[in-house]
Amino acid sequence: MNKGLFQKLLPHLIAFVVFLVVAVIYCKPALQGEVVNQSDVTHWKGSIQQSIEYKETHGQYPLWTNALFSGMPAFQIGYPANNHIPWYTHAILTLGLPKPIQFFFLACICFYFLCQAIRINPYLSIFGALSFAYATYNPIIIAVGHETKMWSIAYMPALLGSILLIYDRKYWIGAGLTALFTSVLLAMNHPQIDYYFFLVVAIMTIFFIVRWIRQKEMGHLLKALSFTLVAGIIGVLVNAVTIFSTYEYQKETIRGGHSDLVKAEKGDAETGLAKDYAFDYSMEKAEPLVMLFPRMYGGSSDKNEKAEDSKAVEAIQSLPPQLQQQLPLTFYWGGIGYTSGPPYVGAIVCFLAILGMFVLDSKHKWWIFTAIVLSILMSWGKFFESFNTVLYNVLPLYNKFRAPSMILVIPQLLLPVLAVLSLEKIAFTENQKELWLNIKKGLIATGAIVVLALLLYMSFDFLSNNDKEILKQVAASNQPQISQYLHTFFDGLKEDRKSLMLGDIFRSLGFMAVAFGLIYLLLKKSIKPVMAFAGFAVLGLIDLMPIDSKYLNADNYQEPTENESAFQKTQIDETILADKSYYRVFNVAGNAFTENITSYHYNSIGGYHAVKLRIYQDLIEKQLSKQQLNLPVLNMLNTKYLIQKDANGLTQNYQRNDSAMGAAWFVKNIRYVPSPMEEMNALDNFNPKDTAVIQEQYKSRVGNTPTTFAGDGTINLLKNDNDVITYESNSSSNGFGVFSEIFYDAGWKAYIDDKETPIAKVNYVLRGITIPAGKHNIRFSFEPPAYLMGHKITSIFSILMILLLASGIFMEWKNRKPNPKVS
Repeated sequence: MNKGLFQKLLPHLIAFVVFLVVAVIYCKPALQGEVVNQSDVTHWKGSIQQSIEYKETHGQYPLWTNALFSGMPAFQIGYPANNHIPWYTHAILTLGLPKPIQFFFLACICFYFLCQAIRINPYLSIFGALSFAYATYNPIIIAVGHETKMWSIAYMPALLGSILLIYDRKYWIGAGLTALFTSVLLAMNHPQIDYYFFLVVAIMTIFFIVRWIRQKEMGHLLKALSFTLVAGIIGVLVNAVTIFSTYEYQKETIRGGHSDLVKAEKGDAETGLAKDYAFDYSMEKAEPLVMLFPRMYGGSSDKNEKAEDSKAVEAIQSLPPQLQQQLPLTFYWGGIGYTSGPPYVGAIVCFLAILGMFVLDSKHKWWIFTAIVLSILMSWGKFFESFNTVLYNVLPLYNKFRAPSMILVIPQLLLPVLAVLSLEKIAFTENQKELWLNIKKGLIATGAIVVLALLLYMSFDFLSNNDKEILKQVAASNQPQISQYLHTFFDGLKEDRKSLMLGDIFRSLGFMAVAFGLIYLLLKKSIKPVMAFAGFAVLGLIDLMPIDSKYLNADNYQEPTENESAFQKTQIDETILADKSYYRVFNVAGNAFTENITSYHYNSIGGYHAVKLRIYQDLIEKQLSKQQLNLPVLNMLNTKYLIQKDANGLTQNYQRNDSAMGAAWFVKNIRYVPSPMEEMNALDNFNPKDTAVIQEQYKSRVGNTPTTFAGDGTINLLKNDNDVITYESNSSSNGFGVFSEIFYDAGWKAYIDDKETPIAKVNYVLRGITIPAGKHNIRFSFEPPAYLMGHKITSIFSILMILLLASGIFMEWKNRKPNPKVS
């Protein structure tokens, strides 16, 4: 190999090896064949198993699944998409590495690319990449199974770097990569992370536009925006099959608007989540400081953050056994309510970012600062309601998302960028006199933040709202002995929380002091820049890894067989599954609407998904969550078996329900009601075998038929093939048929003898059609128009993206500068 070329490639090869080695060491059990026990992934496996089995026989996933919620579109679970290029790219970049190694490696590679796009020293880029990839939020979400979120976070820097290439006049290659990484980011299918990222891009672009206008670079402005816009559109439309389907689907879900049964609260958006729900998981105003002091608010809700010398544990052990089981031993006490851990970015990264605000020029720091400040304000959610309500009402699509605290992924991305820019400026600036003046200002700012943390430490009461509510209830109960017990416990818990906060303040202060020591040695020429950068990389890992390991460590791994144990069939399952008729089951043990284990083997009327159909959520809240089961509703949902699962997900008992209505039936009466509320209330006491309840707005779909029928005849299910369901009806007179399938107007079509017939919404969630006398073939076909259109558009724009990327590579090759000849 050419020696000059090897020298150029060497830093990148070193970076590649470092990223791989660190990920392998941290995730060592993965190389031994173990897998992370991720609760969300386990439940996802339950929801998609039916689709996987379908694919094995049909060659592709279905568009509709019967496995959960009595049936729903599979657009958010797994379905046949043709956006292949993003997934091929993803496969190449992850090198086929096992999870979770691939998550950390991918995040490092993408951030390293961003650093190279903005011309950061390769060895310094290693420090930035490691800091981004191992920020504590990443192992936390990996541990619980938020894989699509982690992939989306990992790809943010790659797309940011691609856009910055365009803004740096590398138009063609930047556009090609922008289109590619836009398509990959969207393919990961976490719209909320995508939304936050594009908000940052908008802020950055506004700052660049102002800069170009001031410098009178109008030609460059037009070129940069044109290339970025075209590339972005191409990248987006490569995923049209996903985006169009999701957009169409969300309009019928809890994200699309309020229930017709509940009057919207004042201030709620007409479409989207209710404001109170959207602002769930908001942060207290001081809480974003956990990016610098990780356990300032106690750390995690379900981890013992004080394994040794815990005053709360000591206190709880002295309490009566009945109280020990009732008291919440949770160290987290912030505004989110429940969290698996803090979004700690790293003391060293935060310190360097603060210095950067004083040592850097204005090219990047002000747009980064603006984006970080906005992210913090938005993370406050309900704790800064006046500001965030304006955003909720004004920002397009913002009211579709909840958990404002999630937006701190943006500082997690931008603080390391600011850190590496700052460190490079410090390392390679010749005018040290001015530099030292600016560093001193940064030290003063850092000191002010530490002082602020100490003042907060002295002013906090270290009690969550839930803690205060418990103490208030006990005080009102007039039970002095129990009150004394609780005060003893909470006094111990407060001491633990105070100890965690104060310990982390001094911990972070120590790391910042060591980081400043490295900077001092670097400026005094005592160490070379490469050695300083290596030192920062090692020091950064020493800072982050101990915190990371509290939330993702060897205890999170298990053998694959153990990981699949929740899906093992018991003898009870074998007995039920021997019934080959078409039916559904209902898990009556625990909450059937927070688990998908049942859906692995059965068609369940329960399930868990963040984007449920609105009408089915209404049914859950009004009928299926009652303490006493509403048997007629269970019957109309064809619930043939009531099962009981234990805490491990294994079926322990069952009861057969012989009154389940089956797949379809003729009714004798139609009862029209004027409103959704009356339709829901009618389900409180009705006989689904005899009566169908229909809103008057669907009367035209029933046709000019009487409201009473003979009710005789049969409707037999021939085959339910997920996307296509066929029946055979036979009756001596015209009738109205009710089908125990969920009504979804954006895709299902009904045909009688191949002639389309309208579908009415029946019994709030089911389908019904008018059926003429005689013997007929009936077919329901799932043909969502948005999916069909999106599939075609994806094919077209995939070709355009290949052409754009090829053009970018060609133009980069064409414009390369030849090496000067050496005499």
